Amino acid sequence: MDDYHPKCLRVNRYSGSCEIHGVKIRFEERYSTIHDLYYDIWREIFEYFEIKDLFITFAAVTIAADQVLFNDNNRFFLRGLTLGIDIKDLPKHIPLNRIISLTLHDTFCLNIIEHCIELRSLKLIGVIQWVTDIVRNIPQTNTKLNQLTVITPTIRSLPELLTTVLSVSSLRRLEIRTDELAKSFPVFTLRAAQSEIKQFIIDSGSTVDWNDLSSSLPAFGCIRLLSIGLIDRCQKSISSFIFQKIHTLSLGLLEVSFNWIIQLMTKIPCLAKLKLSGLVDSDGFVVNQRWICLFESSLTLLRIFVNLSLEQSEESYHCEKIQVPLRALSLNLICDCDDNDCNLYNGNVRQWWYLTGMITKH
Repeated sequence: MDDYHPKCLRVNRYSGSCEIHGVKIRFEERYSTIHDLYYDIWREIFEYFEIKDLFITFAAVTIAADQVLFNDNNRFFLRGLTLGIDIKDLPKHIPLNRIISLTLHDTFCLNIIEHCIELRSLKLIGVIQWVTDIVRNIPQTNTKLNQLTVITPTIRSLPELLTTVLSVSSLRRLEIRTDELAKSFPVFTLRAAQSEIKQFIIDSGSTVDWNDLSSSLPAFGCIRLLSIGLIDRCQKSISSFIFQKIHTLSLGLLEVSFNWIIQLMTKIPCLAKLKLSGLVDSDGFVVNQRWICLFESSLTLLRIFVNLSLEQSEESYHCEKIQVPLRALSLNLICDCDDNDCNLYNGNVRQWWYLTGMITKH
């Protein structure tokens, strides 16, 4: 006996008649129910629902739906499970071994990470001690976790966090976002096996010291994409460490000198794409511009993506002497003349200018 009874949902209705070569055919009016949906249709339907809702709303609705939800042989993986302060309990039938992307807040107290053996992507949101505890509990048997995102208010020791992360040997992408990164931390080389991480993104509300960071990264020798959210003008001379495999470098600048960027290019021998954003002074970027020097310092560099802002007071950047060379490089320098932030200092009007575009090696 089928325990599944037709629901009141009407999926389709049709009636009518047609003639084919003189043969008149009449279609009988009929109704389709959700019991007529095959399991592949259910898979598509489930993509639009939160995981925690699936097993409450659709459990025991139809045999085909249950085949998708509960039969491991169907390989229906669960994406986008988010567990935070509003989640006290999980539906007991959720198969944790089929979750492939998970977001955890430190307000969620249940320990489930060790059961998520198919996890590919993990996002942790909370204080740093809780984050490191969760990472340490990731089972070594999970060889599929390749993306880790950490969002935390404060990081006192970046090397300590990186040391913990390196214990997850399957990682290929690491993203760290924090409001505050300690201005200085003990500088030491991470003593760990060579990491296979290829993308490393660090976005901080406070500035990052390049030398402190690079001294902690020799174990990350496979990095091909490096993105640093904020670097300031207090950078020292470039350390001797060379990033041999970086292909793409993205830097958020805070009044960093152009000369420092030129020096940096010599330490990244395989660089192909450079992305620069942030606030800069005019020298080297606009006045006495030296963009070509970056290509001369890095023979593999192909493209430079520019999205910079600068403040101008005494001199105007409208003159052809400045504009023509920049346009020749496919750079646009425009003034936000209507900017409400324009202020008068000592009789001089300060205005914001924006330098954008992409420079291509010829």
